[in-house]
Amino acid sequence: MSGGPALVIPIKATLGAKQRLSSRLGSEERRLLALAMAGDTLRVAGRAIQRSRCVVVAGDAEVARLAARHEMAVVRERGAGQSAALRAGVAWALEHGHTAVVTIAADCAMLDIDDLHTLMERAMRRGRFLLCAPDAEGKGTNAAALRPLDVDIWRFGPNSLERHRAAAEAEGLRFEVLDLPSLRIDCDRPEDLVGVISQPRPTATFHVLRQLGLAGRRAVG
Repeated sequence: MSGGPALVIPIKATLGAKQRLSSRLGSEERRLLALAMAGDTLRVAGRAIQRSRCVVVAGDAEVARLAARHEMAVVRERGAGQSAALRAGVAWALEHGHTAVVTIAADCAMLDIDDLHTLMERAMRRGRFLLCAPDAEGKGTNAAALRPLDVDIWRFGPNSLERHRAAAEAEGLRFEVLDLPSLRIDCDRPEDLVGVISQPRPTATFHVLRQLGLAGRRAVG
């Protein structure tokens, strides 16, 4: 039995990824960007926590191969959405003896290991809780920590932060919003890429953005 928190990382299928960037990027460019962001997320995760505690809920075979290269467990997801992906990840965590889960979005290109450490540490506390880290608008949920695992509170989609709050209250869980700056930045829209481009880092994401020439495009600054 493993005990403690597992890290669940849902990664959608790369084919057709990032549709909201389609006005500026073609399908192959979006696929490369999604893979780069996912790879960067797994690299940070692998430094922050034992890889045996990590599971990737993979939307396609390419994502599954990426997770395998990072020596992380893989559960296949059949396109039923992020909430369903989290349920699959929680089932894996229960099967492997974990008592809590942490989840992070795979498109937070500025993910900082200290923010992930904070989230993992909070997930190690006792009690019944749902902790959520919001997106930049304060409406979406880019990361969360849950204990115990025998409750179904996942409500991803529009206004997920408030929907998670309501689900937590209905289950008698303590709900808390965590301010984790690097987890606020998810790359869904062209304007979301401005911060990534303006803060060069030795990441696959930045390399792909530079190779695509996005720094010179008016749509992203």
